[in-house]
Amino acid sequence: MIARKIFLLLMISMFAETGLFAQQTQTAAESRAEQIHTLLDYRFRGGFYSFESLLDNTIKYPEAARAKCEIGTMIAAFKVDCQGNISNIRIKNPLGYGLKEALTKFLQATAGHWNECKNDRFTHFIIPIQFTMEGTKTDSINPVISYLGKNPGYACPDDSYYLTKAKEALAKGKNNRARTFLELLIKRNPFEQSYYEMLTKTVDKSKKSKKKRKKSK
Repeated sequence: MIARKIFLLLMISMFAETGLFAQQTQTAAESRAEQIHTLLDYRFRGGFYSFESLLDNTIKYPEAARAKCEIGTMIAAFKVDCQGNISNIRIKNPLGYGLKEALTKFLQATAGHWNECKNDRFTHFIIPIQFTMEGTKTDSINPVISYLGKNPGYACPDDSYYLTKAKEALAKGKNNRARTFLELLIKRNPFEQSYYEMLTKTVDKSKKSKKKRKKSK
């Protein structure tokens, strides 16, 4: 239940904070991409692709993150007022080993690259940015912006590897182990509802196991 609430809150904030809504016939990923493209084309100097290019040329994958195969989709939430001042930077679904800090530093460095506006509706940004490495297959659906780093000399595990491990652990009743793999998958793709549903199962099973142990005492 908690995991599902986290997923729903993430999706609601994704649409509500931008203040831009696409047609209902679009998928959530398509709607999200269109909103972000439209907003950056209007507010960022040179548009969406200039923002993407600046990120690609500015950020470097931290060596510690590469060595640990730290891969995932961070969601950059921030505000750029109509005068171009950036504030309220928050990184949702943060990655470790210096990646969160690298993304925050990049966002701060975009100061001076923003167009003015006349409506506060165009001041809130929520941008999913995927960080991955060469040779790794991920199931993230349209992260909008993806940064590809060099692998640490070997291919990092694909999403399918962790999903298989999570299912095996669940089947064997190893809930804590399953939770570890599912948390890794959510870090990689925070928009995949099935991961949250599986995570909820691990919580429910853990509660049932605790109740059984209490009764047996």
